[in-house]
Amino acid sequence: MAAAWTGRQLVVWGGQADGHEPAADGAAYDPAADRWEVLPAAPIAGRFGASAVWDGKEVLLWGGQGDATTAFADGAAYDPATRRWTVLPAAPIGPRTGHQAIWTGKEMIVWGGFARCCPIDSVIHDPAAAAYDPTTVRWRRIADVPPPWSGDDGSAVTVANDGRAMAWRHGRLGAYDAATNAWSEVAGVAPGALPGNAALPTGTADPFAVGVAADHEVFTWTGRSGELQGLAWRSSDATWRRTATLDAQVGGSLTPGEPGRLFAAAGQSSRVLEYSIADDRWSELPLAPIPTRSAAVLVWTGSELLFWGGAGDEGPEMDGAAWRPGG
Repeated sequence: MAAAWTGRQLVVWGGQADGHEPAADGAAYDPAADRWEVLPAAPIAGRFGASAVWDGKEVLLWGGQGDATTAFADGAAYDPATRRWTVLPAAPIGPRTGHQAIWTGKEMIVWGGFARCCPIDSVIHDPAAAAYDPTTVRWRRIADVPPPWSGDDGSAVTVANDGRAMAWRHGRLGAYDAATNAWSEVAGVAPGALPGNAALPTGTADPFAVGVAADHEVFTWTGRSGELQGLAWRSSDATWRRTATLDAQVGGSLTPGEPGRLFAAAGQSSRVLEYSIADDRWSELPLAPIPTRSAAVLVWTGSELLFWGGAGDEGPEMDGAAWRPGG
């Protein structure tokens, strides 16, 4: 299910319904009122594997797949203020599902994923990339994402840091320069893997990685499930540092919290952890009162943490929980 936080609502759309059929409906959750509202019908076909970003006015949905043989290269924008949808113009890259999408502050950049289901024991990152500007309502084709960030083994993480798209994969961090239309590795030398080398791949889907940008740093955790080694890169002086190991599984996710804090859903469980940047320490939050799940939505609203949806032991989960510090 595609999801985006607007600053007031959590907007979710699509995904897989009961029976694993592609869903074409959505809803918006207002945590202040603790109330859901159903979205009006979208002008695009139901799908799962789509991406969603918030551009400050609209939720931009793009790509995804309808079944094992159908992927999409279209999308739509939803304006929560007017409760209206508009169809996005045609993208200059082909159909994608399981792709990466981020909002830079000016554009939505999409890349990666694969054109049809389903790679076996592998994660595919197609190099084709494009950028959508909602102000001009136009797409532009941008430079392909080169190896090691594209390819067909190991997770990639794409974040927006200080207005730039940045991609992490195979122990290297790359950045997109819109002025030169090129991807290149960031300055600075990242520390190597710790003894025991938990980040070494054990299959074509490894190593698993999660990442997030916060406080002008890019944080990444990479490795085998249960032992993700952490690194942080600071943009102001292009320096790297190690960070505390994260106990998370495939299907985990990260989100920034208030300044100095990150949160992680551990995946394959109802565990959520809090990371103190200054103390370089992870701590467990009280166990969420909802069933085990992976790929859940994790959002910091400014006052509380929302933990919702995801894939459970018997299919999609449609419930969630909220945690408030000191509450």
